[in-house]
Amino acid sequence: MSEANAVAKTQSDPTTRVACDTLIDGVKSLKAMLQNADTDYQVEIGSVLWYLGDAISAALNAVKKDLREEAASQLGGGTGTASFDGTDLGTASVNVPKASLRVPKGKKIDDIKAAIGSDFSLFFEEVTTYKPRAQFDERVTGLTNPLHQQILLNAVERVEPTPRVSFRRNDAPKAASPAPTPAPATSGTDPASLLDD
Repeated sequence: MSEANAVAKTQSDPTTRVACDTLIDGVKSLKAMLQNADTDYQVEIGSVLWYLGDAISAALNAVKKDLREEAASQLGGGTGTASFDGTDLGTASVNVPKASLRVPKGKKIDDIKAAIGSDFSLFFEEVTTYKPRAQFDERVTGLTNPLHQQILLNAVERVEPTPRVSFRRNDAPKAASPAPTPAPATSGTDPASLLDD
C-alpha cells in the first residue's frame, strides 16, 4: 500500500464510518441478546436479522455488480484478479475465472449424439451419476440374499435433512418475481433443427 493511500484511509467520510460501525455494533448486540433469550424473543431477533440479511444481500449484490464491471475494465476483459481498497478498513477482490463451456438445460443431447455420430465422444464427456431410488429401503428389506442386502446397505448413507426455518416481518410485502419464460423446444432429429436461429 502506498503512503498516499495509507493517508487517504485515515480520512474516510465520517458519516460512512459511523453508519458502518453502527450496523456492525447493532448486529453484534442482537447476536449477544440471543445467548439467553426465550424462544419468542429469539423469533423476534431472528426476524430482524433475517430482514437485515435480505436487505444487506440486495445492497451487496449492487456493489458486487459494480465491482465486477470495474474489474472487467481493469483486466481489459481478460481473466485474473482485481483488488480494491475501501476508504477505511474495507478491501475487496474480484477473481475473473477463465470461461468454460456447458450444455444448457433443455438441449436434446441424444439428438445431437445421433446427428454427430461416432465423433460425439471427441467433443462431449458423458458423466453418469447414481441416486438411490425412493423404494430403496423397502426393496432391500425384501431381499432374501443377506449378502446382497449388506452390499446395498454399505453402498449408501442416510443423510438427515436440516429442518428449514423461515422468518417474516410484518411490513409491506415484496413484489413477486416474474415467471421465467420457458425455452422453446426443438423438434425432430433433423441436424438442421439443432442449430439456433
